[in-house]
Amino acid sequence: MFEGRGQNQEALNATINAILLEPNHVPSKILMSALIHKMGSKALPAAARSMLSDALRIEPTNRMAWYYLGLIHKHDGRMGDAADCFQAATMLEEFDPIESFSTIL
Repeated sequence: MFEGRGQNQEALNATINAILLEPNHVPSKILMSALIHKMGSKALPAAARSMLSDALRIEPTNRMAWYYLGLIHKHDGRMGDAADCFQAATMLEEFDPIESFSTIL
């Protein structure tokens, strides 16, 4: 909700709290990295990259983690790494179900 309202700092704080409650929650790690990148903090790209690497360690087929890692690499000028991440995200997107299996059950 906070992010949708443009309240990025509040969204980041809520995401930090979510990760403190559930350290292996991949969507929270991805959102936190996306917010850090969106806020343009020069001091935190390493933190965002680390958070996404951790998310991919837990869930290596998460296309959004690959996508945001690609954005961070692109921002850092690592075009080869960015291209690899974007390619992984694109390939994984092809295999995403139209509807989540968890909502079917």
